[in-house]
Amino acid sequence: MRLVPSSPVSCSVVALGAVVVGGAVLVGCDVIPTDGNLWEGLGAEASPSPSPSASAQQAGPAFSLPESCEGIGAAELVGDLVPRGSTADETVGEVEGASGAEEVACSWSGGEAGDPGSAPGGVEDGADAAGTPSIILTFTVDTDPSNRAQIIPVPGGQEEMNWEVDVPVDTETYRTDTTVELGGELKYISTAEGSAKHLYLSLPGDFHVSASAMFSDATKEDLERVVLAAAEKARR
Repeated sequence: MRLVPSSPVSCSVVALGAVVVGGAVLVGCDVIPTDGNLWEGLGAEASPSPSPSASAQQAGPAFSLPESCEGIGAAELVGDLVPRGSTADETVGEVEGASGAEEVACSWSGGEAGDPGSAPGGVEDGADAAGTPSIILTFTVDTDPSNRAQIIPVPGGQEEMNWEVDVPVDTETYRTDTTVELGGELKYISTAEGSAKHLYLSLPGDFHVSASAMFSDATKEDLERVVLAAAEKARR
């Protein structure tokens, strides 16, 4: 760590091993004139700064997987983003292909399609082209779910969407005041036409909260509100 001194005195204290040449102290940050009194009381060996304890190094928010979607109040967290007439589902267990990783996924799918006029492609495409709306709130530990975003299984039994080959996507990584407080970072991934939107919140301890919306009017701000509120409830 490079220490940036706030004053000449603090600079000289840091550099007790500096060389005195021609009445001046040569230190790493500046040349300080001496009058003989500067070193008074500094002849003894400086006491080493205490190293931070293990508990101090681990200080900060800690998070844990919920036992169930109901237990953490997932429906309340998602709120009015749940599609009308949709069916709730819960998946709890290990993450395939990630040793030791676990996940709790709360999903709502099979609901009513939105207004055809608001579907990607406009009125001519109709509700069928808009697809079946769904939303998923996921808690993951010990693996980053955003690394799996290239291939996403679309709810409702539809074929997988190979984004890397077939569908252009936009990616944005950013922080907010709340994520800074939590020690985390947000990554937003969406298809170019907006049919699929995914927001991933990475937190200390390799803990992740994500929200995904398919064929939904949910905005990035809506998903951000959900993942931040979910992270607060997952804090120990």
